[in-house]
Amino acid sequence: MHSYKDYWNKIIGDDTKERAMEEIVCSALEKLKMHCPDLFYRTLYDLHCVAYGPHFDEALAKLAVSKMQNTDGTNGEHWTYEQTNQLAEQHNIKHKADWYYVLNMVYSDYGAAFSGDTGTLVKIAKAYMCDPDAPSGKVLDLWVAQMRAKERQ
Repeated sequence: MHSYKDYWNKIIGDDTKERAMEEIVCSALEKLKMHCPDLFYRTLYDLHCVAYGPHFDEALAKLAVSKMQNTDGTNGEHWTYEQTNQLAEQHNIKHKADWYYVLNMVYSDYGAAFSGDTGTLVKIAKAYMCDPDAPSGKVLDLWVAQMRAKERQ
């Protein structure tokens, strides 16, 4: 048998065969999830990083935010993606999906403690994202670690 890369190189450009290979690989990944979840999630993380870098994309950020349980008793986003984009522009934030997630996470976890003081929450979110000791993918990496830990409970 050839390597996966050999098969992939053979079918590139043939949409029908690419879709068939995609189905085979996706099916194998679902089986891998059941039998070796650590390898499954590491593979998904690596695929995500190829597509988006070590950062949230809009869809994943919205999914993550939708599951937040806020200290004020609400669930999900406090600020919309569009609202956080405006703040990102004002504060020179490059990774807008990360910013959307972090700003909503800070509100979710600390909003009640700061009485919803947006200015303070923005400062906390920016400090969290601009941590000089942290790697570029800090926001996504910590979220992934939290989700994996939660899954193991």
